[in-house]
Amino acid sequence: MARWIGVRGRGTAGALAAVALVSACTAPVARSLEESEANTIVLALEEQGLGAEKEADPTSEGRFQVLVARDETSAAVAVLAQQGLPPAQSPGVLEALGPGGVVPSRAAEHAKLVAGKAGELERSLRSVDGVVSVRVHLAVPAPGNGFPGQATQKPSASVLLRHRGANPPVAPRDVQVLVAGAVEGLEADAVAVVATPAPTPPPLVDRGLARLGPVTVSRGSLGPLRLALGAATLLVLGLLGGVLALWARARRVEGELLEARGGATDAGPQ
Repeated sequence: MARWIGVRGRGTAGALAAVALVSACTAPVARSLEESEANTIVLALEEQGLGAEKEADPTSEGRFQVLVARDETSAAVAVLAQQGLPPAQSPGVLEALGPGGVVPSRAAEHAKLVAGKAGELERSLRSVDGVVSVRVHLAVPAPGNGFPGQATQKPSASVLLRHRGANPPVAPRDVQVLVAGAVEGLEADAVAVVATPAPTPPPLVDRGLARLGPVTVSRGSLGPLRLALGAATLLVLGLLGGVLALWARARRVEGELLEARGGATDAGPQ
């Protein structure tokens, strides 16, 4: 039983080594992402002919990271920079308020609250498919900030939205209604929306194809494929060596048993 466990242990070690070799062929290009952000990045890279995969980020619970082949890291980073991905993180209301000072002023708390609302609106708009980036600016006067008898200034807002394609994925009027609904006293007509299409990234230089035996792959995948095949070959050789060792041991034990039986027969009654 111990010998069988040893052989299985060698096989498991070989499998783990193969996985480690394959994992070493990839590199993360974006980390600590929400799932929707990771999906957007994977789609953007695949549209440019770069293989990418999404997986859970081991350094951030509940977040994701995007991996590409090491040979394609530079090209992937260039694509993400061209398309403004991943988008800058916008603080929500809770993040903007933070712990605060010992005696925070009303003006400071109001400014943090407005910044937090703007961040929440940016997150909501970025969740729409086709939106590349968005900025929301809120001009909301602090309550009780005017002089007696002075007319109260009405709040206003502006939204800058960059999107894929020629037409925005969300109608400007819908953006106005969304922003106005999040700010007390803000009218939809007081929200200015500017939607511009994001520039289409230029096609990447053709990296060509390469052959590995009968298989044709991209040059960026050639290195990982070679390592994967090498790891698989080592695993098969390790398992074959274990089987041969067991077979040799079984033959040796069988010979010892036959020799012991022969000796017992010769030592019997004459």
